[in-house]
Amino acid sequence: MSLDEIHIQGSSISFSCLVSKTDSVKDIFEAMMAEDQQFSIDPERSGFHDCEADDEIIRGFFSVVIPFEVEHLTDGIMAKSLLKRIETCEFIFLKDMTFATGKSSAQKNLSLVLTGLTNFGVTPIEYEFHNMSLFQDRLSMVKSIVLVNPKTREIRRARLAGRIESYTDYGIVEPKNHEIDSVAGLVDSPLGPLNVNLTRKGTIRLSVKKGFVMTIDCIKWILALAKDEKPLDHINKGDI
Repeated sequence: MSLDEIHIQGSSISFSCLVSKTDSVKDIFEAMMAEDQQFSIDPERSGFHDCEADDEIIRGFFSVVIPFEVEHLTDGIMAKSLLKRIETCEFIFLKDMTFATGKSSAQKNLSLVLTGLTNFGVTPIEYEFHNMSLFQDRLSMVKSIVLVNPKTREIRRARLAGRIESYTDYGIVEPKNHEIDSVAGLVDSPLGPLNVNLTRKGTIRLSVKKGFVMTIDCIKWILALAKDEKPLDHINKGDI
């Protein structure tokens, strides 16, 4: 399997899209492979494992050991036992972006470790209203859009079906004083029609046929629809 190909085992996959930056993917890979950055159960140490890389991409896994308590009855007395579990996320590290899928606890720790390795604040992408509206306009079909009103409003969230054309038609929406939380719909991607859901917190969910092979370039193409540097007609694989 090529490093830039993602074989989707089920019918959907979700990624957290993180802003990251480095001048050398090779140097970051070497730092990840250091013994103190490798995942270990004894001693318990969060870290990387099963990583592969070339000059442009690092793919691998990041795991953490999470303690948790379980209540149980012992001789009629309620007691607690401290247990531990391993939580893992898979990541794809690029020069200007990182994708992660899997357990949220592992993703949070991954962000902190990557921040230390790259000396750059690795945080989730956050889209403004303009970006989400632009993304909506560039879908071939909008299936749903979720709006978030200010806390002072009686109705905090509203899920609407279809494309929003006029905000004044909806009493639940406060014009010019709300956010678009997520947009879901159909996009005509370079790999064919895809069902996609993008949130303002930088999470993208793709619904595909089982066994579909997604490429990193295609994901970046979809994310580029929320940017206004280029019109949709001029966005292609070579421009990303």
